[in-house]
Amino acid sequence: MLLVFESQINDAEELISILKKNGADAIFDESKTYGSNHISMALYHTIQAFKNKSNYAEDFSLEFLIRLSGEKQISKALAFGIKNGISRIGIITNEENKDKIIEILGRPVAPGKYDKDFIIEYFEIKDINNRLEIEKKIFEKIALLNTKL
Repeated sequence: MLLVFESQINDAEELISILKKNGADAIFDESKTYGSNHISMALYHTIQAFKNKSNYAEDFSLEFLIRLSGEKQISKALAFGIKNGISRIGIITNEENKDKIIEILGRPVAPGKYDKDFIIEYFEIKDINNRLEIEKKIFEKIALLNTKL
């Protein structure tokens, strides 16, 4: 289940710790993702990586950031993590932990508000208006992650 919150973050590391203790499986900056398909593809590949023991990180949330970014370099993957300041916090959790997460972060907002400039620069997008081409480029980057040495 995906939950998204707009929140002022004062201590990102502490918030991540609290959220994980309350059932957040993955925590990320939702504005750095290109919609629900990007998130779903990264989640699928994260789950598969743990099933196949091909994960790069021991932590599910960090592995999810690696998959979102399409890069196994943790420094690049962390660009998709939450940071101090106003942020769109994306949370992957299950139904039973949903209320605990909402209690911590408040009322969820609608997903899908992405940082156009970040997407263009990070994924080297030429035409931001061509959704199919953007998704193809992002999905290829995620899928090819397993073939990199």
